Amino acid sequence: MDQLSSSTPEPLLLQAVHAVDMQLTKVRDLDPTFLSLPEKAELLRELVHVRAQVDGLLVDTLAVAADVADNDACTTGGSWLAAQAQVEPSEGGRLQRLAEAAVRWRRVREAMRDGDLSPTRAAAITATLDALGPDVSTAVREQAEDHLLQLAADHDVRELKRLGAAVLEVVDPDTYEAHEQARLEAELRKADEATRLSIRSRGDGTSRLTGVIPDAAAERLRTYLNAFSSPRHDAATDSTTGESEEPSPYLDPVTGKRLTGDRVRGEAFCAFLEAADPTRMPAHGGAATTVIVTMDLDKLREGLGWATTGDQSKLTPGEVRRLACQAQIIPAVLGGDSEVLDLGRTRRFFTPAQRKAIGLQWKSCAIDGCDVPGPWCEIHHLRPWSSGGKTELTNGIPLCPRHHHYVDDPRFDLTETPSGYQLHRRC
Repeated sequence: MDQLSSSTPEPLLLQAVHAVDMQLTKVRDLDPTFLSLPEKAELLRELVHVRAQVDGLLVDTLAVAADVADNDACTTGGSWLAAQAQVEPSEGGRLQRLAEAAVRWRRVREAMRDGDLSPTRAAAITATLDALGPDVSTAVREQAEDHLLQLAADHDVRELKRLGAAVLEVVDPDTYEAHEQARLEAELRKADEATRLSIRSRGDGTSRLTGVIPDAAAERLRTYLNAFSSPRHDAATDSTTGESEEPSPYLDPVTGKRLTGDRVRGEAFCAFLEAADPTRMPAHGGAATTVIVTMDLDKLREGLGWATTGDQSKLTPGEVRRLACQAQIIPAVLGGDSEVLDLGRTRRFFTPAQRKAIGLQWKSCAIDGCDVPGPWCEIHHLRPWSSGGKTELTNGIPLCPRHHHYVDDPRFDLTETPSGYQLHRRC
């Protein structure tokens, strides 16, 4: 690089940047393909180092570029970069936030200017240090900054964030416990304030759930859904987040295609709601929370028409037959002139003793090849109650929520085999 001179009118910073630009321009037509292996390795390392130095200077300059932004009616230096320097708005915002944070942490800023710290790792460190709060002494904060900078040399951003969460335990163990308790309590309060859940009908037979819940509740829900979807066979599900759009091992009986992990969890969520213990629901007018489903008896037997719930939602006859196996659903069966013939007498439902007896015979779902454990299953009447079927051991089999859906679907037939039952789609 040409020797920089302080005697020129141009400031040294601009001289340096222009010199780098000039040198790179000179070699832009040179192809690195024919470099030796050691030369390529050295070039890669040096380019990363130079880029880190440039980023460090960029962040430092952004921290004092409010006047540049004001001059062009921009709110921040980051937004000025987006408007004037072909930088994506999200990138400009990220750099601006890092610039503002780096002002508070001298060693981080110096490490970036030396080319020893990338912007992403610098952002992870400053976020951790800012989270320490004002109660931590200046000396401890400086020790934490030094410790994190040492970790940054050997750990990626994800590991840096994980290790940073316990930095006080390393540099100031005497105050760590009290600080961690206060941090967790503040995090819990923030989570409670952010908790939301909205349910909106989409007008096509489905509803959209949108919400934010605390991590602890989300983990509990994820555990319940994993139980209902038997995830040990779902290799496509991410073990850390429980989320995946990849095909799962489950096949759609209608199409034969593999279902996505999200689809399986959606069905598991529906099954979880249906399996909720009605005796533990809040009381409504002195009675446990229930859903009353109303339908004409003849239509129910013929598989025609639909039923209505208390909020006027519509259900198919198959859904009514399946839901009737569960005690929290009360079927109100109507005869002629809308006379109530039956209001879900409790003897229609299998008792706990009967469920245990059926569980001794069936260790899992009765459908061949399905190993969802019996305690997670619903008891299905082989001969529907609408056709005079009785609630007795010889008329009940355990079905997982997924297969229970299809058993009561008129498009499928249930046939008995030596080892259990099979579902076949009608031609």
